[in-house]
Amino acid sequence: MSGHVGDLSPKQGAALEKLKEKIADVRDEFDGDDDHYYLRWLRARNFDVEKTEVLMREHLVSKKTWDFDTLLEWEAPKVLEMYMTGRLYGADREGHPIFWERTGKLDLRGIVRAATKRDTVRFRLRDGLRMVQRIKEQSEKCGKRVDGCVIIYDLEGLSIQKHFIAKGIQVIVEMVQVFETNFPEILDAVYVVNVPSIFNLAYNIVKPFLNEVTRKKVHPIPGSPEVFQERLRELIEPSVLPACYGGSYVSKNGDINCDEDLAGGGPIPRSMYLSAKVPANEQHHSITVGRRSTFQAEIQATKPGSRLTWGFGSEEFDISFAVLYKPQEQAGVRQHLDQMEAIVPNQRVDSHQAFVEGSIECKKAGIYVLRFDNTYSWTRAKVVHYNMGIEEEDSASAMGDSPPAAAAAEVEASPDMV
Repeated sequence: MSGHVGDLSPKQGAALEKLKEKIADVRDEFDGDDDHYYLRWLRARNFDVEKTEVLMREHLVSKKTWDFDTLLEWEAPKVLEMYMTGRLYGADREGHPIFWERTGKLDLRGIVRAATKRDTVRFRLRDGLRMVQRIKEQSEKCGKRVDGCVIIYDLEGLSIQKHFIAKGIQVIVEMVQVFETNFPEILDAVYVVNVPSIFNLAYNIVKPFLNEVTRKKVHPIPGSPEVFQERLRELIEPSVLPACYGGSYVSKNGDINCDEDLAGGGPIPRSMYLSAKVPANEQHHSITVGRRSTFQAEIQATKPGSRLTWGFGSEEFDISFAVLYKPQEQAGVRQHLDQMEAIVPNQRVDSHQAFVEGSIECKKAGIYVLRFDNTYSWTRAKVVHYNMGIEEEDSASAMGDSPPAAAAAEVEASPDMV
């Protein structure tokens, strides 16, 4: 049985009645009070009444924490209104509202520097409330019950450089957790288009925070644009589907990419950043570490007290990683592991399952080395995507649109056999 009104098994019906008894003391605090509403929560926890009650009570706490009562009237910071991706537009053939999320166009690195974490999460929660409103409107328009939204994630442009950063990942994870707590079973389906090679790495970051029911609704559509466009035309009337996704709709200004309707995202100018703390000449690379080989990447800290930041992920298999130090005069000179000072000891990391990020204070000036070690593998080379940067106080560079001076950090990368 589907678990919807009119399609309940005896066991599901009993669970519904039991849940109503369990939450009788707080029923008037919820935004809905009919069987459709309660069944949403039960389906999200596979009709486990105890787990559903916990979730619903967590929702009441979360509503107060995030000020739900004022969210729809809330005036978000200008930078979020201008540069956050994600917009409700249109509906599929079944009447489900569609939320278009062009994650690849999101300057996540800029967002975390230009807006607070709380404001960013609240912005997405406001989208959730708007989804609920649109679902009700679609139900009235279609003359039938519409029970969820469709989300289309466009990952064109998803990259290590823009999206795999510690603070950004923390924001995304909190968004997912809070959304799951407050909007259970709001999704009819999630489709992912323009699927990049690093999709699994990205999905593995949020997957642990999605409940089992939600995971089953995620449908990547790999392949060329022609493949996903054909699938989207099956789901959405061509007159509604934007031209850039295989339909015939264009914005009023003639834009086939429909940025006006779907939220275009784009790079955030540094003048909108909240803090003067910026990474000096941050570097982003994709490399292949051969079997039985290592790879070293160097970056210079010009003064003590600055902070070295890094992040990396590998495709399909793990890698060993270490952070090392050597004096300035050894810059560019390849050295073995035992010839350098270990700051983060060498250890194998499951970076193929989740993106790994970290930072340390540079207690002395000199050369800091990220070392990727694949010497334990006799047969497999490893593809690694990594970024690194030195973070310093530099108010002058933070307030302009130009990047920090390249001389602030020199990077040299070289493979060596050990």
